[in-house]
Amino acid sequence: MRKVLAVLVAALALPALAQMTSDQRLTDFQSLTSLFSKRYGPANWKIEALGVNIFDVKPWADRVRAADNDLEYYQICAEFVASLQDGHSSFRTPSNFSADLGLFTDLYEGKVLIESINRTLYPVARFPFVIGDELISIGGRPVEEILTELTKQRGFGNERGRRRIAADALVFRSQVFYPKTVDLPDETDVVINRAATSEMETYTLKWVKTGVPLRQVSPVPTPFYGVTAPPATNATSIEADYQKALHESKNWAIDPLDFDLRESRLQIDDSGELISRNFILGWGSRAPYYNLPTGFQVRRGAVASDNFFTGTYQSGGKRIGWIRIPHFGPASTFLAVSEFNAEVAFMKANTDALVVDVSRNTGGGCVGFDYAQRLIPREFYFFGEYLRPTQSLINNFESIVRQAKQFGAEPWVIDTWEYHLKAIQDAAKENRAMTGILPSCFEQLSPTFPAPSLQNPPMRDASGQLVAYDKPIVFLADELSVSFGDIFPAMMQDNRRGPIVGVRTGGLGGSISQWSTGSYSESSSTVTNSLVVRNGPVSVAGLPTAPLIENLGVQPDIPLDYMTRDNLMTRGLGFIQSVTQIVLDEIAKAGN
Repeated sequence: MRKVLAVLVAALALPALAQMTSDQRLTDFQSLTSLFSKRYGPANWKIEALGVNIFDVKPWADRVRAADNDLEYYQICAEFVASLQDGHSSFRTPSNFSADLGLFTDLYEGKVLIESINRTLYPVARFPFVIGDELISIGGRPVEEILTELTKQRGFGNERGRRRIAADALVFRSQVFYPKTVDLPDETDVVINRAATSEMETYTLKWVKTGVPLRQVSPVPTPFYGVTAPPATNATSIEADYQKALHESKNWAIDPLDFDLRESRLQIDDSGELISRNFILGWGSRAPYYNLPTGFQVRRGAVASDNFFTGTYQSGGKRIGWIRIPHFGPASTFLAVSEFNAEVAFMKANTDALVVDVSRNTGGGCVGFDYAQRLIPREFYFFGEYLRPTQSLINNFESIVRQAKQFGAEPWVIDTWEYHLKAIQDAAKENRAMTGILPSCFEQLSPTFPAPSLQNPPMRDASGQLVAYDKPIVFLADELSVSFGDIFPAMMQDNRRGPIVGVRTGGLGGSISQWSTGSYSESSSTVTNSLVVRNGPVSVAGLPTAPLIENLGVQPDIPLDYMTRDNLMTRGLGFIQSVTQIVLDEIAKAGN
């Protein structure tokens, strides 16, 4: 028995360099590329719009074959997925290691400015730099050079959002997404341009490191197949197909892990208070990242159970309502819709106009349809999708049809599900990359508007009165309004409900799912399954005209950029003044 164990131990110890072999890396890379080849919904759009072909993987495979170590392999995979310029799709290493420089930074007017400082690490007496000062270099490298390197490893729907994510990663890096984070030194020299003196000052700052550094994957021998190279493995689902298929077709939200939203960073700021912040300021946060006007009366948002931040204020003799929607993924859809319903009813009775803020919104699901019903007082279009036909979706939709019949669902409900099932089956049989346009939130459709209609009736109460807010509305959106945070302002714009104010949204236009992408590398990836379809074509400079959200995003009707140094230093004083004037102008137009 001991002899058998000794032989087994010796066999398991064959990869003496404690790294994956070249064949193992190539096997896992084939798993990654086959996943995208099978399931990536925007594949043809990326070829047309960006010239990025997910099927042309030879240059990437050549790099994988030449990789010297596992970290280099991981970085190649991260760059492959990031090349799609898709904020929903990412590559992840099996690491929990991160490095924190003790600062928060973001891009204001194209410059990397300090937003917050951990004064526990950097007391002002020794580190007198302050919020609003500019970060010039880290470790002797210009920040612009590092930004360029980081943007190659994290995808996003547009370049501005991509650079803002990289600006955050300048000072906080997770090895899950940036494989060579482990190579950061314990300390580094940082050059800061002091706004008060216009002088460059150099400080030695500390990378605070947590977790287990990943430099190679636990080695195993490669099974022998009697051929020169092992066959490629298929990507496997992290959930069972039946559990994930419907979820992946109804999930228009960034994955919290994808953007470090689960990674809370506690620090003492310049005010001496202990603050907790996860990622880019205000992203997915109920609390506004700006100060509201003097006299603003808060209704909701002061307690953790509130889904929205709401209130009212006076300006120009008018009463303006405010609702901030941080995401479309509430813990309880029922409670969120009830809360939203109550807030809209109050605003309808007590305000002259309404601001609905979906800036820095992380997306979610079809609860956004319920909100739309309460904001659009007439028949309205709500988005459709092209779906990538897969067997898991076919199986799931067939199961739902069967259950609907078993439990006596209304005929129009069964017809709706059967319509979707047939569309997916037909696309698969005909070897089409995508289905035709299908209603996305069709659970909300009524018998009056059966599938496949994308038109929806206005909402009425029991007495037949319109429920929706029927006065002027202004919508706030920005490049971090993503996924359903893209979709919602797109639907408001397509239905001409009110002007979109801000900058072009993120351009994350599809649903997502998560998959394992390599048994040897223990890696995983998120993948965009579908393409959201708008009511008509839109144009953005440098991209094809198309009725899509992916990469195109939502162009604002009234451009207004929050990301200025003045707004950073005043917490948006000028921005809110501009928004208020826009609202007053909308009230005036409605009165004419």
